[in-house]
Amino acid sequence: MTDVADLARMTPPSVPGGCPAAWRPLRSALLAVLVTLAAAGIVISRRPDAFTNAQFYAEDGTRWFGDAYNLGAWQALGVSLSGYYQTLSRLAALVEVPFGVGNAPVAYNVMGLLVQIAPVLFFLSGRFRELVPSLWVRIGLGAVYLLMPTTELNVTITNAPFHLAVLATLVIVAPEARAWAWRAFDIAVIALTAATGPFVYVLLPIAVLWWLLRRRRETLVLLAVLALGLGAQLYAETQTPRTAYPLGANLRDLVLLLCDRVVLAGLFAEEGHTHVYVTGLAHATVLAGLVLLVAAPVVVLAALRAPWELRIFDLTALLFLAAGLAVPAVSAAGNQWQIMTMGRAGERYFFLAQVAWVVTVVWAASRLRMPWLRQGAWVAVAVAFASGLVVAWSYPAFIDEHWPQEAREILTSPVGTHLTLPEPPGGPWTFEVTVRSGGLS
Repeated sequence: MTDVADLARMTPPSVPGGCPAAWRPLRSALLAVLVTLAAAGIVISRRPDAFTNAQFYAEDGTRWFGDAYNLGAWQALGVSLSGYYQTLSRLAALVEVPFGVGNAPVAYNVMGLLVQIAPVLFFLSGRFRELVPSLWVRIGLGAVYLLMPTTELNVTITNAPFHLAVLATLVIVAPEARAWAWRAFDIAVIALTAATGPFVYVLLPIAVLWWLLRRRRETLVLLAVLALGLGAQLYAETQTPRTAYPLGANLRDLVLLLCDRVVLAGLFAEEGHTHVYVTGLAHATVLAGLVLLVAAPVVVLAALRAPWELRIFDLTALLFLAAGLAVPAVSAAGNQWQIMTMGRAGERYFFLAQVAWVVTVVWAASRLRMPWLRQGAWVAVAVAFASGLVVAWSYPAFIDEHWPQEAREILTSPVGTHLTLPEPPGGPWTFEVTVRSGGLS
């Protein structure tokens, strides 16, 4: 007589939805491809000229391409800038070498795109299935990150490190990796992030806190990597000290910045001071204070009751924001806080805080006991978020500096010719190259 154990052995293993376990790798690969294409399509659709008319942006030309061309890509890899090693951006210049001078901007943008969508792909992977079992919930939360508007952080390899820092944060709080490939991925992401920009100053204490909470051996490995990165960045600070700009910090501007650039900008999915903001209104500081008072219970609830993974993510976002406000670099002239209070400058400092705020609001709504109230809150958040996307989906195209002509000038000018070429965002932004035989190397 066949018993239950025999049936279990005879029945092909399955996964949710009736899919045989043998098909799971294929289904996972197909899902990864679809998500990658969808995520890339969303990013590209907001500024298609990044690929149809690719150009350098800011340090793309002045530092990453310029240094790689003039010094050699390998030699430029060890050059620090503004107090930090910028390994990710310089690696992009190194990887681009085989594609030639003419393809440099589009190659940089492709790498920037891949880094930008990487946190979504990682969050939707099996690593987070245990933490967030519902794939649709993970898709929704990933969409908050992917759709949050930020012209400044879109595609460019110069600002790709901010997206890399998001990925590193997810690596730290992700359920422990079981496969060696995932362990290698974790170490590689943390190592690259630690060697890129100032993020290690936040991620190291965050990793220490996570180890104290979870006591995982894998976290100790990541801590060791972060410690090495911190040492490298401290050394870089002695080689190329960061320029300090007038801060102009005050309580009034802090209240306005938190209200307009985090709470309202995040909830209404817009870059600061686009449509929904209080700066410039009568009694703006009072109104901003009231907005923050309404937001405060959500923050307190999350600090006390949210899963530790969300608390750590929120804390990381808060520390990145605090660091950005402490030493911002948005203009060479004027008080930095006043400039950020009155316009969109420095969007990179607020981006992760905006994402964390919206995710926290969604989580807090899930805690409401009455189904109609919970669902109503979710709908309200979705409508508010969608309003910003509908009003301002597309980013403005970069000013056209005619890169194909510039590339042709580099390739056809006599060896030794010194060229100064303009690049977006325009104005004083130019990059300099001294024509050499063999081009990039």
